[in-house]
Amino acid sequence: MNLYSKAIFLAVCLLLLSGCWNSKELDDLGIVVAVGIDKTEDDQFLLVTQVINPSEIATDAPTTRPPVSIYESTGDSLFEAFRNMTEKSPRKMYLSQLRLLVIGRGLAEEGILPSLDAFYRDHEFRTAFFVTIAKDTGVKDLLKVLTPYEKIPANKLMHSMEAVQRSLGSSKGVVIDELIGQILSKGQSPVLPGLLIDGDSDIGTAIENIEKIDAPTQLRIDNLAVMEEDRLIGWLTPEESKGLNYITGDMKSTTVSYPCGDEGLISVEVLRTDKSSKAKFEDGDPTISIELELEGNVGELDCPIDLTKAESIETINGEVEKRVKQKMEAAIKAAQEDFGSDIFGFGNLIHRKNPAYWKTVEKSWNSKFKELKIDIQVKAQIRRKGNSTQPITKEE
Repeated sequence: MNLYSKAIFLAVCLLLLSGCWNSKELDDLGIVVAVGIDKTEDDQFLLVTQVINPSEIATDAPTTRPPVSIYESTGDSLFEAFRNMTEKSPRKMYLSQLRLLVIGRGLAEEGILPSLDAFYRDHEFRTAFFVTIAKDTGVKDLLKVLTPYEKIPANKLMHSMEAVQRSLGSSKGVVIDELIGQILSKGQSPVLPGLLIDGDSDIGTAIENIEKIDAPTQLRIDNLAVMEEDRLIGWLTPEESKGLNYITGDMKSTTVSYPCGDEGLISVEVLRTDKSSKAKFEDGDPTISIELELEGNVGELDCPIDLTKAESIETINGEVEKRVKQKMEAAIKAAQEDFGSDIFGFGNLIHRKNPAYWKTVEKSWNSKFKELKIDIQVKAQIRRKGNSTQPITKEE
């Protein structure tokens, strides 16, 4: 290799080994794990960030400093509010580790789509964070509460939301991609999980809140909020929230309990569900057919029932089917009569089945949805009875 070739080779290596042009030192960044947004009384955007205190996270030794800090700013836009935060924060806000976006009630009732633009457009944001609504509390009060067990409150809320969706089914996590897609869809309105402060918010901000065995103030996952396009219009009950998750196929696992006469309860653990929905047309009018199959185990038995008998299992199957169907019907009744908002995506089914018909009702779908006929069929099957086929009291 001659001298000229070596010079070219070295020049190319210098270009390739120049490093990251936009790299930032970790010591210069404030890692944001949760963001709260709302509107102020003078119609400005309120921005609240929950930022990790690295020195408190790196050690397990008890300290008197909180694991996170809160910064607050306002602006005519959220982008401006982020820049205004530099007046208070000693570090640049780093947003790639965002876990949670909490929307205040005022902004949610006004409409959230314009506010989501900043979180979706900026390349620093990943789109895997959950979007929630603060129920009966301000976003700043909620993000200030310190949580036991999980040092970082945003992680606690994220894990709790995943656990509720996985094991109870009264709520579910919604990421920003899914939320924006449903807002822009004419055939489905979104739902969002709610967050609550259980206890005194002032006590929740003190370090003493996490120094007690039973923290006086805790953060709790609430039921699902009903949206019409991008505006908050109401809340589902726990049973209606479960019914919605059955209908949309988001029910992972839950429990179904019912009394057997005056002598006790039976609790069934639902382990898996399989849902199919179809749109049909009868005399030119659409109908929706929902078929739900579920499998479960007997989780608890406090009734004089012999599980070795086939008729006992059939009785349990029938009761589970009836009660699950009641939850699904309650969710549909609330959506049609109380809110007039298609939160199930039935409009999308009709659109795919008959695009020509959909064009005639697309702009007034929520009105048509109120009169939509929906048929529900539920099939339950108990797979396991547990280690005992009769109540323990009877065996003894």
